[in-house]
Amino acid sequence: MSTVAVLIPTYRPGNYLQCCLQSIDRQTLDRNKFKVYIVLNGPKAEFEQYILNILNGISFKYEYVYLEQAGVSNARNKLIDISTESFITFVDDDDFISENYLQSLLNVTSEFDMGVSDIRNFTLKNENFKKANISRGYSNNKKIERVNLKTRKFYSDSCAKMMHRNMIKNVWFDTKLKIGEDSLFMAKVSRNIKNVVKSGDNVFYYVRIRQGSASRSHIDKVELIKRTFYLCKEYSKLLFDSRYHKLFILSRIAATLIHLKRIAE
Repeated sequence: MSTVAVLIPTYRPGNYLQCCLQSIDRQTLDRNKFKVYIVLNGPKAEFEQYILNILNGISFKYEYVYLEQAGVSNARNKLIDISTESFITFVDDDDFISENYLQSLLNVTSEFDMGVSDIRNFTLKNENFKKANISRGYSNNKKIERVNLKTRKFYSDSCAKMMHRNMIKNVWFDTKLKIGEDSLFMAKVSRNIKNVVKSGDNVFYYVRIRQGSASRSHIDKVELIKRTFYLCKEYSKLLFDSRYHKLFILSRIAATLIHLKRIAE
């Protein structure tokens, strides 16, 4: 049985998906130690055949599933449900990973320790990669850090990290959200994480800055306010649970309100 599940949701994929899957096919980790789960959600049309054509040319083990209902949260929940491996890592379909990514993260991840990688942003694969905002936190943090305010940025996204399945347990992505679901999900699983452990200085998750993605599309201000209220309400529930770091949860509420202010201006 494989050790690591690589979970990839995809919706109306473009050529970038091939880049993503090829980066996984170049991993130094033994092919018997990981399996890729990919879910196409939304329109099937020519997209399913496109995905299958790419998968026919790769060497790693995989499982493909189609979901008629669109939505990244629903797709990720399905991926968590159908995968069986002890360790889980999420990869977005328009991103890619360095060749040592899976092996390096597996080396530092345990039932209580979440392995994290550094992040680089790019628009075209052949252009210079730029440090992401989280890179400053990655450089400034120690090799091993407890869950605290210093590590809060590592919980803003579900990608660029590896988790043990016991960390996730019965936590699911909130299907009511199209933006902000990552940070809420990570905040909820933080109760089961003892340490955040850096994977190394040359281990990277590459984020494609792409127009049209959910986080960069035009936002209706009324919907933004509704989403902010909903997120703050959900975060506030965690403040009354003794398993959560109170200042960390307060920082998530503050970040949500700051995001509202910046977008509304």
